[in-house]
Amino acid sequence: MNLISDWRFLTAFTILSWGSYMVVLKAIANRLPWQLSMLLFVSGYAAIVAIYCLFNMSSVNNVNIMKGTSLFALGAGVLCGMGAITFFKAIPLVSGSILMPLIGLYVLVAALGCLIILKEPVSLRVILGITFAVTAVMLLGK
Repeated sequence: MNLISDWRFLTAFTILSWGSYMVVLKAIANRLPWQLSMLLFVSGYAAIVAIYCLFNMSSVNNVNIMKGTSLFALGAGVLCGMGAITFFKAIPLVSGSILMPLIGLYVLVAALGCLIILKEPVSLRVILGITFAVTAVMLLGK
């Protein structure tokens, strides 16, 4: 099995990457103004995403960029940017061991949104998973 096609590997790498960047951002939060920190962060993000997409565009065939689905992707980027601004402003104001778990509650919003809006199936396992995740975040955030 190819690791780059295994959702478990991709998920683990995402968790490691996102957790690590939050530690780095917290470490520099009082050394740079939040605006400069965010600008550099977005520049690095945009560069790596652009490079990856340029080398992997062969799988994209005649996509109409103004389709509704494309506009939703654009809207998702706007939402992410709005969250990033508030995140960067909050970093220097509170301990990372409090902020990061509380920020982690975004997972709850995403999970509930998928269940309610996208009508994903609800099971006891999903309910318990969400409950344990929220409990963990609450315990870590105290």
